[in-house]
Amino acid sequence: MQLEESRSTEGLWIDAHEAGSISIDGQTYSHAVCLNGEAVLPLNLANAADLSAADFQVALAARPEVVLVGTGAKQVFLHPRVTAELAAAGIGVETMSTAAACRTYMILHSEGRRVWAWLWP
Repeated sequence: MQLEESRSTEGLWIDAHEAGSISIDGQTYSHAVCLNGEAVLPLNLANAADLSAADFQVALAARPEVVLVGTGAKQVFLHPRVTAELAAAGIGVETMSTAAACRTYMILHSEGRRVWAWLWP
């Protein structure tokens, strides 16, 4: 049986993730980025532990279904106030390693879900 990938041309796709870099639509990034479904935005934070509720204000206005936070090689939890604010707005938030976040993003995106991702390579 031959299987063929059926990929929508809409939105951003993660091509690859390696330690220290993420490839998104053919462009390689070695710094933290935010995928908002339509653009790759640079993040000026050293690590995910530095995220605050203010960093998610744009996401709150856009109302994605899920926010993924890829924290690098190891999972780092966000401050409970950050996750509580997103949850109160009806937005799911998950923190995980960046490799897991990239895989999860691709699955949710391929299902047509509105997903944003903050990723540290």
